[in-house]
Amino acid sequence: MAPRPAGRIRVHPILPALSTEKFYAGVKKKPGPKRKQLAESLRAAPRRVEYPYRSYKVSYKLRVLSYWITPSIGAGPTQLRKPTRAETTTQFGVPEANLSWWKKEEQEGKFQGLTLEQYRVPGGGRRRKWEVLERALYEKFRYRRASGGIVRRGWFRRVSKELFLQHYPDEAQTSFCFSNGWFRRFLSFHQVSLRFVTNTASQLPSDFSNAILNWMRFNRRNSQLRPGNGQVPGDVLADVGRYTLSNIVNMDQTPLPFEYLEGRTYNQKGEKTIWAQSSHSGWDKRQATIQLAVFADGRTRNLRPPSGCQIQPQSLRQLIQHGRMVG
Repeated sequence: MAPRPAGRIRVHPILPALSTEKFYAGVKKKPGPKRKQLAESLRAAPRRVEYPYRSYKVSYKLRVLSYWITPSIGAGPTQLRKPTRAETTTQFGVPEANLSWWKKEEQEGKFQGLTLEQYRVPGGGRRRKWEVLERALYEKFRYRRASGGIVRRGWFRRVSKELFLQHYPDEAQTSFCFSNGWFRRFLSFHQVSLRFVTNTASQLPSDFSNAILNWMRFNRRNSQLRPGNGQVPGDVLADVGRYTLSNIVNMDQTPLPFEYLEGRTYNQKGEKTIWAQSSHSGWDKRQATIQLAVFADGRTRNLRPPSGCQIQPQSLRQLIQHGRMVG
């Protein structure tokens, strides 16, 4: 039997590849949800702080307590009752725990010695556990600093342990811990800080302007005319009284330490001079002396300075204007 002829075979032509833009241009996209406004979003609202931390004056505390214990809410045709704790809290917006605490303070009489503008009553906060030890430690610290001794953290640690064994013999040695928190509170309570050891602090005299004026007036009163030197009346010269500006000079000496004393020590806050004993007394206090020559006309002149000194001429008018002139 002869085979059956095969059917027609359809040959598809080879089409060019489509780009990504053309491919997605013919695809219909599904629309997404509409964008909501910020006011219509389902975002959770921030939680309201019911009782934020606040500080209250004594006058406000007494006002709240007076409202709490005074009958002011109607309980019938002719009767009044005291507000409850919850009603007082809602009226003034204060925590319920504050009401009990304020009532206890008022019954103990802690508000009697205070003004209405104060906030806290005395005796609050954490009490010091080793009060006797801290008092003795501070006295030893003051005595050592008065004698010029250096005080560092190691000294506080060693002396505090010795004082603990002396004043608390019945306590276990592990009860007292020289921690950073205890040491920081001890320094803050007694106003002590770590300072650099320095020389004597210099201070500008309070009456420096009067000293300059008195010195100038003395020179004017005791000056004499010297005919023949161009200082007779009528000459056009830059002078002050009967002296030319080139002949008016003020000289002063100021120490210049090569370096400050080495080291740091704990000392009371507010003191400008932090001194300490040194094993090399002369070596640590070495310094130079500067001879400052100030001419009234402001011109520089070469003067022969003393041995080891240097002269820096400056203008007298400029120093007086800036308040740096010391007579």
